[in-house]
Amino acid sequence: QLAAQDVRSLGEATSPPAALDQIAWLAGSWEGTGLGGESHESWLPPVHGQMAGIFHQSNDTGLQFYEILQMVERDGSLVLRLKHFNRDLSGWEDNSAESALEFPLVAVGDDAAYFSGLTYERVGDDRLLIHLRLRSNGETRIETFDLRRID
Repeated sequence: QLAAQDVRSLGEATSPPAALDQIAWLAGSWEGTGLGGESHESWLPPVHGQMAGIFHQSNDTGLQFYEILQMVERDGSLVLRLKHFNRDLSGWEDNSAESALEFPLVAVGDDAAYFSGLTYERVGDDRLLIHLRLRSNGETRIETFDLRRID
């Protein structure tokens, strides 16, 4: 059972000091389950204050969507930014930089990075749990992606 503290909110607080080397363990390729289908996420190692990642979701009917992910150092802390794309690469958000969804850092530890609404949790060396707060139709729920390292 997922505890409420697994997904945190920044609220009016300021993101804590952090650097990409604290979450460099995320680099690599991961696959597993989430959203009722198969999930794949890959991260490149940090370069010039950024980490680039890609995610795609599929189910029995095929590929559902992609995300382009960017972990950036900003104001002495970290922000996760992303945009969604359909399988034909048409974007969900518009093409401006301002339209990227942003998840500011709430806290970081040796095995977890808590962004506002999204948590990356390392379990051992080869398991990654991603806890995401989703809101739809006026309801909020937590979706957990359970991924294994594949590289």
